[in-house]
Amino acid sequence: MESRMLKRTGKVLMRSYKLRMPGKLDLPVRVRPCFVALTIIIMLLLSLLGFTNLAHEIINDKLEHFLGLGTATALFYLIFDVEEDARRIWIWRNFSMIATLIMCFLFGGIVSEIAQSFFPDKTFQAGDIMANLLGSTVGLYAAYMIERHHRHRREIARLYQPLNAGEPSPTSSEEDLSLPLHTNPSNSNSKPKGSVRVGNVWDHHSREELFGIGEDDMSDNENGGRR
Repeated sequence: MESRMLKRTGKVLMRSYKLRMPGKLDLPVRVRPCFVALTIIIMLLLSLLGFTNLAHEIINDKLEHFLGLGTATALFYLIFDVEEDARRIWIWRNFSMIATLIMCFLFGGIVSEIAQSFFPDKTFQAGDIMANLLGSTVGLYAAYMIERHHRHRREIARLYQPLNAGEPSPTSSEEDLSLPLHTNPSNSNSKPKGSVRVGNVWDHHSREELFGIGEDDMSDNENGGRR
């Protein structure tokens, strides 16, 4: 029962939707709404803790930076789901990695600490940047392994999809589809409903007509008897 609940929860969290862009711009990137919401919540929480001393009284300052940025990085990386067809291109295959390095490592781990140093009650500490980068590295690795495992299971599910199964829903993460699916055989390959019975081509009448035997032999015998 618990395993089923965990699987359902995982499917809900990993479900992605097509990213609609204005105009005719069509990006091969899907978004997971659950991770968008979780990322926003954790970023707001980290912003509030950064301007208060409440968290410093509970845990160490460097540990707070490590755990906070590590969690935010993992959640942010799992937001994006690139379609399988687009993974042939390098930039799309590494889109989640590039976006995470820019947003979490550069802006979240370095630029944010430099910006905080301009506030009156804040001082610049290189140790905070190191803790941020270390936490982001651990979070990125964990998220990468989770996403890799999810894609592996999704590919196996597609390859071994039953023949009578329909196409996956376009809003489902199991969808995305992209790998070739088995299709039902066409009607032309199906067995005919009725069988046609072929008669014996070498029946009695056919032999008589083909080889001219039968009546001629009978007439010869009759003539011979009269003589």
